[in-house]
Amino acid sequence: MALPMMIGTTSHMLLSIIDGIYVSRLGQQPSLAVLNYGFPFFYMIFAVFNGLTSGSSSVLSRFLGAKQKEQAENAMSQIVWVGMGLFAVFLLIYPFVLPVYLAAEKASPEGATLTRAYLNSMFLGVPFLILMLLLGSGLRAEGNTRTLMTGMMVGTLLNIAFAPFLIYADFRFAGIGWHGLGLGVTGAGLAAAVSNLLTTAVVLSIYLRKGGTALRLRFWPDWSEQSGLREAFKVGLPSILSQSLIGINVFIFTKLAAGFGPDAVAAIGIGARLETLAVFPSLSIMVAVLSLVGQNFGARKYDRVAQAVRMGLVTAFLTLTTVGIIAHVCRGALIAKFHPDPAVIPAAYHYLGLSTLAYGFAGVSIVSSGAFQGLGRGLPFLFLNALRLLGIAAPLGWLLARTRGEYGLHYAPLIASGCSALIAVVWILTVTARLRNRPAPIPSVPTGTTAASAAA
Repeated sequence: MALPMMIGTTSHMLLSIIDGIYVSRLGQQPSLAVLNYGFPFFYMIFAVFNGLTSGSSSVLSRFLGAKQKEQAENAMSQIVWVGMGLFAVFLLIYPFVLPVYLAAEKASPEGATLTRAYLNSMFLGVPFLILMLLLGSGLRAEGNTRTLMTGMMVGTLLNIAFAPFLIYADFRFAGIGWHGLGLGVTGAGLAAAVSNLLTTAVVLSIYLRKGGTALRLRFWPDWSEQSGLREAFKVGLPSILSQSLIGINVFIFTKLAAGFGPDAVAAIGIGARLETLAVFPSLSIMVAVLSLVGQNFGARKYDRVAQAVRMGLVTAFLTLTTVGIIAHVCRGALIAKFHPDPAVIPAAYHYLGLSTLAYGFAGVSIVSSGAFQGLGRGLPFLFLNALRLLGIAAPLGWLLARTRGEYGLHYAPLIASGCSALIAVVWILTVTARLRNRPAPIPSVPTGTTAASAAA
């Protein structure tokens, strides 16, 4: 289950990195606008819907494990409609929130204008992104991760091919000169929007094909029964808050780095973009663990719950440690792809030299959080992320920046990741060990509205 998701999310990771490389060739101001201002803002919005996706996958997998297919279909339809409603609310407040955010980041007038242009164009594809995430939660819940892999790869490959035509007026590829529209950062945002549209089309085609999925797509749900929707938010809301903390953490570290000048800020921006090397493979393994834990928890097969957790933790640590070692060795070449100002390179090299050592710890923490979500418990995810980002990384970063300077700031993420990973592993293994020794009914599995359906 994890391997197709890993391939798909790796392609999506490459899209994020390559878009950063494309924009970096426009100059320092566009690069700062997209990497340091636009990306964190978008990530905080993305975190809301990705968190809801985690809650949806949790509840749908437990419905399927408990053989309650109709309730699963109804819940998924409700979640999609609520997700679209949340996006409509965001569109209303977006014109008021963005200026406040840019002012807090102390973006220059030119940087604010470029950030606004990038986000405005990229948000054209956000409705499709939301639909892909929420419908994808149904595919993940039933174990169909190949479709998501296909959609992500199609969207990514087309984005890589066509983004230069939207971004640049003239460019060279394969020794041939090409002419484009020269839309700059606006073109980068449009390319991302088109990628989301194409990915959603692939996912939706599976639902529309007869027999393509275990769950049927319902256009209009039965709103009289909302237990699945409530359960999705019970698990998803802590995940939403937790993932939003990542954007807040980038904001905090950008502010701390700003005290050392724009070169220090640019180094943090490059490092944050390349840290997707750790996050996306971890999320792939987490999806598999969440689905397996949820289905077996719903079916009350507690030994398999514990087995899925142990295998997920080992797989995540070994995989992400390997990725981290490769990124550590190749960090000079990776940084060079962004064509940074020569003054940025030493700080970026130092930051990545430390952050890549934390990839294995980050993978363990993410997979532990997914296992808790599969059990219907969202608060541990929030606690672990808050501990890592706000409880350890932010204050430690402030202290080290004041006492050890710019490079001292770079040590905080590594220390915070190691501490939180240790706590996460001990916690989830303790919970699953106790679960195996307690053959009691599972009160947190969502049920229907009648005693008959609950008994079923």
